[in-house]
Amino acid sequence: MAGGTRAASKPSAAPDRVMDRVLPAPRVVEVDSVDLAMSLEDAWELIRHGEILEQSPFVRGVFAIRRLPARFRSLRPSRGGGANQGEEQPRHRIDDLLAAPGRPGFHILAEDPPREVVAGAVARVRGNRMRFLDIPSADTFRTFDEPDSVKLAWAIRLVPFGPETTRVTMEVRVDASDEEAWRAFRRYLRMFGSTSRMVRRQLLAGLEREHGTREREEAAGRAAAERALPGDELLPDADHVVTEKITIRARPEQVWPWLVQMGCHRAGFYGIDVLDNGGRRSAREIHPELQDLRVGDVLPATPRGDLGLEVLQFEPNRALVLAGLFDVDGRQQLPFSGPRPERYWQLTWAFVLDPLDGRTRLTVRAKGASAGLGRMGRAWKGALRRWLQFVQLRHLRDRAEGRVGRDDWRDVGEGVTGAGVMAAGLVTPFLRPRRRRWGVNAAAERATHPGDELVAEPRWGFTHGVEIDASVEEVWPWVTQIGSDRAGFYSYQWLGNLAGGRLRNAEALHPEWALHEGDELRLHPKLPPMRVVTVDPNRALVAYYGPDQEDLERAKPWAATSWLLQLEPLDAHRTRLVSRYRSAFSDDRATRLGFGPTFREPISFALDRRMLLGIKSRAERAHRRFGLPRPRRG
Repeated sequence: MAGGTRAASKPSAAPDRVMDRVLPAPRVVEVDSVDLAMSLEDAWELIRHGEILEQSPFVRGVFAIRRLPARFRSLRPSRGGGANQGEEQPRHRIDDLLAAPGRPGFHILAEDPPREVVAGAVARVRGNRMRFLDIPSADTFRTFDEPDSVKLAWAIRLVPFGPETTRVTMEVRVDASDEEAWRAFRRYLRMFGSTSRMVRRQLLAGLEREHGTREREEAAGRAAAERALPGDELLPDADHVVTEKITIRARPEQVWPWLVQMGCHRAGFYGIDVLDNGGRRSAREIHPELQDLRVGDVLPATPRGDLGLEVLQFEPNRALVLAGLFDVDGRQQLPFSGPRPERYWQLTWAFVLDPLDGRTRLTVRAKGASAGLGRMGRAWKGALRRWLQFVQLRHLRDRAEGRVGRDDWRDVGEGVTGAGVMAAGLVTPFLRPRRRRWGVNAAAERATHPGDELVAEPRWGFTHGVEIDASVEEVWPWVTQIGSDRAGFYSYQWLGNLAGGRLRNAEALHPEWALHEGDELRLHPKLPPMRVVTVDPNRALVAYYGPDQEDLERAKPWAATSWLLQLEPLDAHRTRLVSRYRSAFSDDRATRLGFGPTFREPISFALDRRMLLGIKSRAERAHRRFGLPRPRRG
């Protein structure tokens, strides 16, 4: 099947690819691919020298429309008095689509038969038109650096997977000489980018229809549905079976951790969270602390954690089989191998990973047996399971392939709520004294804290606090990894990204992101960073931003801010987290508006309060984690 498209600031390509030598650092990359049931040599002959456009009627039509002006010109009378002879019937090979004398465009820049061919062009964009420049050689393309120009390159790459299977990848890269040229190209891309992508994908889809492996994949899917899987023997009298499979562009060892961490109030099940995870969002990253799983462990299947799925088979990177036996009348879980009650529901759930040419075919089979549920009850459970499994596999694929979006509907909803909190703060300046010490008492606000000496006479500030049901050792790692280029701020991510923050709030701990004295703490990619001046493990982190001495001497506008995150142990398992901000600044109007409390205080209150609650929820969830391995009931 035609693959997805990705965009990135830098290509994640192997260093030996020809394209990397032609355009090594593009601003955008788009990639699509299909698998053909052909040998490498036959696929190369077809694509490099064959009538490639003949594979897609849609693409032929697009190019026919583009040739209409030239065909009309050919019908005009020539200067000698006679009509021009009809033009030669166009051919549809790669070489026929390249530049020609008097017609600048794409040139073949490099080839590595039978694996890769790369073409490139240089152009200037004017509104909705792109004017190609003449580039006689690959060296000219690589060294071209005139302003107001963009470089475009495409590559067709072939990779063999066995003697009769070849993956065909079409990659497009774009770079610009300067920001003005890049802005012009982005406007052009908004107008015509979707058409360009459609042409590429239709071309690959045509190749797949004629020569692809879809029928082979479908046959493999039917075989997967029919073949015996691990765990089938555990429930021989199943009255319904649901088998689904999906191909994931990742290796089995990259998919496996997502399966191991499943469980309600663990990483979720990647399905419909409101139905199978108590409304809590399923994990969007791998959690190292959830990777220790063994046969006999029980993964919680309900928000309360009272019903679970036993781990019956566990073969790393290969197979995971979960199972459960549930008493319908008693509403309780029984040992899977124990006797069945009069009314019961019993199931097995197998996940099997098969390596497939650098990819993974994931086959999932749910088998169920029941008594006392009635025909409608069995039909409802079977339909619901099929739907949830369909959704689960696609969400799991997106996670394993790294294609989960930065913000989802929950982030947007939280951001709208945060904007409301900011707006309420803006119109209630009389409540500023109360917001200034949210979560702490007056004595804590007046007390001296680490870092106060950095801004000894602040013009305004705040001291916020929250109590967390976790020890200081459990809270501290969440504090030390904050930053726009690290774990985010656990706050209103969508709002931060609207402002260009490029945030992704971390769900798990990343020791490699921990801040140390002297590090930069970035609040926004385009703002000057604060400097971490104090790191007292399990106690306090202080960051500071201050003016240059030269600015002070020249009476230039200036600002100084300090930010403290302090942990106070309340007992062995409870902690108070304090966030303290102090700001001083020059008296000019622009600096007062930018650093003063009129606008900054309502925004800071909303973001800081949400950050403290975000740290609280993460630390407490880790502290009270449902589904840590525990003995099987018996």
